[in-house]
Amino acid sequence: MAMHRYKFFKPAQAAQLRSLELTVRGVVEGVYAGLHKSPHKGFSIEFAEHREYVPGDEIRHLDWTVLARTDRYYVKQYEQETNLRAMICLDASASMSYGGSGGDKVTRPGPEGAGGHTKFEYAAVLAASMAYMLANQQDLVGLTVFDSDIRLEIPQGNGASHLDEIFKQLERISPSKQTNVAGALHTIANKVPRRGLVILISDLLDDTDRILLALQHLKHARHQMIVLQVLDRNELELPGNRPVTFEDMEDGSRLQIDPKLIREEYRQEMAAFLELIKTRCGQFRIDHVVACTDVPWDQQIREVLRRTTR
Repeated sequence: MAMHRYKFFKPAQAAQLRSLELTVRGVVEGVYAGLHKSPHKGFSIEFAEHREYVPGDEIRHLDWTVLARTDRYYVKQYEQETNLRAMICLDASASMSYGGSGGDKVTRPGPEGAGGHTKFEYAAVLAASMAYMLANQQDLVGLTVFDSDIRLEIPQGNGASHLDEIFKQLERISPSKQTNVAGALHTIANKVPRRGLVILISDLLDDTDRILLALQHLKHARHQMIVLQVLDRNELELPGNRPVTFEDMEDGSRLQIDPKLIREEYRQEMAAFLELIKTRCGQFRIDHVVACTDVPWDQQIREVLRRTTR
């Protein structure tokens, strides 16, 4: 795969991600041998339980210790390990275009701060990196891109050609329109039949109650979830000491504000918003990570892995 061609995935990313593994704590369903626990019983990998022998069972699976103790025939059943089915859900609404333009700097956002790349560019790097990492460990990964509607659906798959399609499609997406995070998540919950992993990458700047209900819907469908909340440092801190005009990137409305007069209250509101998301995700057993765009992409990926393997 000629990775140098891609905007959001470079050879350096492949080198750093090749040795990393993403595993999930819950049970998943899949079809290939891999890193994750399957609910389907077989005769492989790890002991699960006994069941009574029936004609046709292989003698080699008889538990002779149980036979000696009970004078009854039982066979050992094992849990198969299987591949993970993952769906990466990427927010491409207009609010994700906040930030500067950074060219190639998007592949390794550094400590230079906001202004080098948009939230969408940073999110696309994370999406491409996680897709590569999952495919590299023989898992199946798909991509859904949404704003107010579903804009792109790439089914779960694997292999070099599948990653090539994901990387190229990411380059064709430009943030636009208003967002409907909840609507996209409900659609995904209804469309993805097998329980697996759903990775949501979004700023979550939408109706919080509706988003939380949608996350609960996915958990009710028994999916494991990772939420990467991508934010610009300016959105967290509201810098500046002179009056400025703020424009809503989704509906175009404008408001002139002096940041220094409202900064403290703004920061308190933002902290309360993030704490609500974090707390509710914790209640749903969803891994939630705030991904600030001035954090290097590789450091952010490692933080995700640290959270999901506790």
